[in-house]
Amino acid sequence: MWLAGPAPGFADDDAGWRGLLWAVARVDPGNDDIERFVVRHYRYDPQRRERRHVVVAAFDSEQEYRACMDSVRDQIKARRERGEPVDPGEHASGVVHEPGYLRRAANGHLVMRAIKHGAAGPWIEELELPLNISVVRAERPAG
Repeated sequence: MWLAGPAPGFADDDAGWRGLLWAVARVDPGNDDIERFVVRHYRYDPQRRERRHVVVAAFDSEQEYRACMDSVRDQIKARRERGEPVDPGEHASGVVHEPGYLRRAANGHLVMRAIKHGAAGPWIEELELPLNISVVRAERPAG
């Protein structure tokens, strides 16, 4: 992908970047082995017929992530200024996923389903869980 604008290391007011294009390193948002900066666009998704966060791109650099998010914000602003219909809630956002984030999230869903269906067991303690989930097992004393 190529973006127009100040390359990393150039200030917005630096005349040296004007008219230049710079390459950015996109990464797979589903690559759970690396830290990734994911840019999302909250908008109406016609395929699912709902408003949701749609992934725009993922990067391995925070500078590229911020540049892409600014670009999405500028596009939304330009559409509003042109008078196009833009949902008031439409916006750009982002999230940073640490390595292992998707695996831990899947483990959390598995634990919640297992507990709901009464299938919890000692195997749950072996799973790496997200920071917002913990498992505590209580047993009655023998006797």
